[in-house]
Amino acid sequence: MKSNYILIFAGFLTFNLQSQGNNNSTVIGASQQALIDFGNRSPKTAQPLNVQGSHYFDKNFRIAKLEYFGKELNDTGYMRYNAFRDEIEMADTPTQIESDLVLIKSADVIPLINGERYEYLPHRLETGNAYIGYLIKIFNGKRDKLFLKKKKTFMEAKIARTSLENSFPPRYVESIELYISSNGETPVKLKQSKRSLINFFGEKSDKIKKFIKSERLKVSELSSVVKIFEFAENL
Repeated sequence: MKSNYILIFAGFLTFNLQSQGNNNSTVIGASQQALIDFGNRSPKTAQPLNVQGSHYFDKNFRIAKLEYFGKELNDTGYMRYNAFRDEIEMADTPTQIESDLVLIKSADVIPLINGERYEYLPHRLETGNAYIGYLIKIFNGKRDKLFLKKKKTFMEAKIARTSLENSFPPRYVESIELYISSNGETPVKLKQSKRSLINFFGEKSDKIKKFIKSERLKVSELSSVVKIFEFAENL
C-alpha cells in the first residue's frame, strides 16, 4: 500500500491539479485518499493594501522536492514558505502569484525548497510552551542538530502621541530564531550570542572560545554558527 501512495503522490507533485478542483467526485479509492493526505485547499483572504511587508521572506515559488517516509521522490514542483501562517504553499508554475493549495503538515512529508529542508517538528518556545511547526535544518551532527525558524509577526499600527515618537503603519515584522536538539531531544531555542554559544558546549567551551577568536567568527552570522558546530562535532 505504501508503494501505491508514493506512485500516486509522485503524479500529484507534478501539479496536474486541474482535476482536483471540480472533479474530486471522479477520484475514488486510494487516489482520492492520497490527494487528501498530501494537499489541502486553504481558504485565504487578501492581504490589506495598507499593511507593510508580506507573509514571505521570499515571495517567489521555488523549485522543490519532497521526502516521503525517508525516501526522496524524483518529481519536482514549486513551493514557498508562508512564514506568517507557518505553512508550505504549492503552485503549478514558478510565476504564480497566489495559491490556496498547501502541503499537509506531517513529520513524514518533508519539503526541500531551493535547497532548504523544512521539517515539521515539535519544539519549545522561549516561554517553555510546546509548539509544532516548520524548522529548517542547517546542521545535522551526530549529537547536535541545529535548526532555523523564520517568522513573520503582524504588528498593529502605532500612532505617535508626541513629536518625540514615531508613527508606524500596520506591518509584518520578520525575525529569525535558532533551535538546537541534542541527543534526539525536542529542539529548544538557542540564543544567538557569543556567551550563549560558548556556554552551550560545557567542557568544550574553552576550545570553542579559542576557535571563535582564531577564525574571527561572528556569531550573528549563520555561516559562523554552523562552523562552530562543525568544529565542536570533531572535538
